[in-house]
Amino acid sequence: MKVGCIILAGGKGKRLGIDKSWAEIRGKTLLQRAISNLEFLDSEIVIVKAPGAELPPIRSGARLRVVQGSVSGKGPMEGIFTGLSHSRYQYNLVVACDMPLLNRDLLKYMASFAGNFDAVVPRLGPHLEPLHAVYDKHCTLEIEKLLSQDALKVDSLFSRVRTRFVGPAEIDRFDETHNCFLNINVPVDLITAERLLGRN
Repeated sequence: MKVGCIILAGGKGKRLGIDKSWAEIRGKTLLQRAISNLEFLDSEIVIVKAPGAELPPIRSGARLRVVQGSVSGKGPMEGIFTGLSHSRYQYNLVVACDMPLLNRDLLKYMASFAGNFDAVVPRLGPHLEPLHAVYDKHCTLEIEKLLSQDALKVDSLFSRVRTRFVGPAEIDRFDETHNCFLNINVPVDLITAERLLGRN
């Protein structure tokens, strides 16, 4: 089943000191790395940017479409809603642009459940990875309700839709270190990611 891709590129990076999409590791921006890591799916990639934000230059053979998020500033939940609303695909892999170590095999495994669930979400103990997940466009109905109630925590969606949690044992088959979930939030995270990339 064909799965679309959505990259949330709206992170302002206050702790990082730079818009996350522009931050670089080894001369490649985080946004460029996210696109490169998703090209193997051979589907359109929708990039959700913050209102008024300027994205860094992109080099890619993939089909890209840039859409703008709402000015209401309701965070990732709204970004997911915007991306799903603009996607041409029923099922979409949603990732944050600040995850430079995405594991392709794990992404393919998660995408294999599309069609049977409304959301496919990694879970490590009590911790969920909602910005590394697969969503059915039908989720927009419940997301819209949550946004209207200012219930902005993405985790609150999963009790309202058919959710398949991907547990630690499944994740370990593809990435025992769980580095694929590394987020770039502060400058030292860039150093960590560069070191880890050097091992691959």
